Amino acid sequence: MKLWDYEAFILDLDGTLIDSGKYHSQAFADAVLAQSGYHLKPDEHLEFFGMHSTWFSGILNERYNLDIDPEEVLAFKRKRVHEIFIAEPFSGAREFLEFWKGKMPLALASNSPLEFVKPALSDAELLDYFDFITTSDEVTHKKPHPEIIQVSATKLKVCPEKTLVYEDQMVGIEAARAAGAKVVAVDNNQPINYPVDVAVHTWSQLLKLSEMP
Repeated sequence: MKLWDYEAFILDLDGTLIDSGKYHSQAFADAVLAQSGYHLKPDEHLEFFGMHSTWFSGILNERYNLDIDPEEVLAFKRKRVHEIFIAEPFSGAREFLEFWKGKMPLALASNSPLEFVKPALSDAELLDYFDFITTSDEVTHKKPHPEIIQVSATKLKVCPEKTLVYEDQMVGIEAARAAGAKVVAVDNNQPINYPVDVAVHTWSQLLKLSEMP
């Protein structure tokens, strides 16, 4: 993989740059418990990582004949995340961004709302690396729909085919591919079987690839 062949990078936040999945999962579990009394199983915490709250709420309703309100769960979950979240960048992520700052246009595309994304980036000291930020507030459809990637590419003034998207979950990979962008899966020890045609690298490996023109 030759990173210098692209005109811009689009990066995911949760689970890709910062170790936030565990906080989102716990907050979602707390929201479901508060509304329905149902305790998420350990494997459902993992299952949640690849989805968003309203989507998984519907799945749980069907699976267990629950009557939880997806929007209420989402509101509770967002409030709970703010209470428990600690911004923790993954090892090598900051060094990767530091290398590419000023060399490659960088955009962030997140399914999370701006009220979470901006403070998270600020707390993790990653905010200043990005030229543009696109969040769920700006789109009608979240990943795996391609809209958020398309909007980010428009802000960068490049076509999606000229961008490389960095993702950790299948919903993000599907969004990038649907937009026509190339994608790399960032290996942060997620229990995911990525498609065989998707390159998988740690941040340390990606930094080494960055140094190869």
